[in-house]
Amino acid sequence: MRVRFLGLFLSLSMLATDALAAPADATVVNARTPDELAAVRAEVVEEMADGGHYEFISKPHREQVEHLFDDMQALLGRKGSVEALSDDERLKLFNLQEQLNGVLTNSDSRRVVCERAAPTGSLIAVKTCRTYGEIERQRREKDRYLDEMKRQHPQTKRGN
Repeated sequence: MRVRFLGLFLSLSMLATDALAAPADATVVNARTPDELAAVRAEVVEEMADGGHYEFISKPHREQVEHLFDDMQALLGRKGSVEALSDDERLKLFNLQEQLNGVLTNSDSRRVVCERAAPTGSLIAVKTCRTYGEIERQRREKDRYLDEMKRQHPQTKRGN
């Protein structure tokens, strides 16, 4: 019974991973050996650099990604492969991978975010969709503009 459940669990986990990969074409962590995990980790770290899919990942999420990779590497490193892990260890690895995939998916600059809001001067709500990367780039550009305006036009103190 337990072996049958584990087989079903692993089959479903593969389907869930495929479902995550298909829409966003994101890097999905599904490593079966320490070497595969190291290669995926290197790819994810590269994608966290400027211009990468995860360039807008926050510092706390970046640290969380590192810790999750460390935990997964420790788990796989002790046994050498998923096949050598016990049922409980496989479950722990699966949960670590899913948590990591969730953080990466949420930080993917290609993730589409849709909002429904009424434009200024209108009462009719309009649905607009943009990528997370577009939203973050626009936010950064606005922040840079405001900082520049503050430097060019410092406010003077008004006294009595």
